Amino acid sequence: MKCTTNRWGLNPNLRALGASALLATTLLIATSANAANHTDSYIEDVGASERIDYSGKLRMLSQRVVAASCYAQAGADTEETTAVLTAATEEFKLITAALEFGNPDLGIYGEEAKPKVRATIERLQALWAPIEVIADKAIAGTATQEDIAQLAAQSEPLLEMAQRLVSAITAEYSLGAALVMRDALAIDIAGRQRMLAQRISKDVCLLATGIDTEHSMADLIATTQIFDTSLTALQAGMPSSGIAAPTDDQVIADLDAAAADWATLQPKIADALSGDTIDNARLAVMFELANTLTADMNKVVVDYTEAAKDAE
Repeated sequence: MKCTTNRWGLNPNLRALGASALLATTLLIATSANAANHTDSYIEDVGASERIDYSGKLRMLSQRVVAASCYAQAGADTEETTAVLTAATEEFKLITAALEFGNPDLGIYGEEAKPKVRATIERLQALWAPIEVIADKAIAGTATQEDIAQLAAQSEPLLEMAQRLVSAITAEYSLGAALVMRDALAIDIAGRQRMLAQRISKDVCLLATGIDTEHSMADLIATTQIFDTSLTALQAGMPSSGIAAPTDDQVIADLDAAAADWATLQPKIADALSGDTIDNARLAVMFELANTLTADMNKVVVDYTEAAKDAE
């Protein structure tokens, strides 16, 4: 059977992959809602939406650390990439500590007392430890291509554990089915977009530097399609997956800004998929665009978080 592609060089059938991923997330959070309904409602603000938001941000950081390490090792805009890498490693540690012990400056109040969440944080920290060692080498300028390949491989279980943490926190801190389906789902998906933007950035760099090219290309195709499907769902709604179209003006405006930056990034992805040589100058542009898109989606997460609080 002939494999057709669209103008970005992507198989249109991969849209189903994106929809399936969204549906899986929806079902997971809906299940969490049922669990939350069996717990007492919270009277005191413990930073429920912030915990969901920041745990979701760990997913993004698990990919940003690899992406920035790859660009730094390749010599693409080393000063900027090293600064981003340093900030990412520090932020990962800050967030995990805040989720474990609390951090009022981040809106997270009180030490984590729920055994399942605490155990997941500890497993995440154990996976992080060897990754931090390689990231430190990239910051120091001593990382090799083999180090980056190892880092990319180790980041996959880290990302999986970060996702488990999001699920555990959502189950424990959702204030009922209404918050889960209306707000936590949007926060989760928009937060996942931050991760996907960095995963795209990572895959482009791995392709350009010849690291696990077959897997990197397949992952880039799939991740691009999921990002596109998810962005469309956030903008227009996807009732079949429980996603409502936004009504908040700030959410709508920031989603539109993200869509504009996504349109700028897509041709760069197509270049990478076409097999074009991506030199350091083009890698630096890709790095900047992906970081801009991540920042766009972070604004959207903040918008949803604030809208959720206003609705309480």
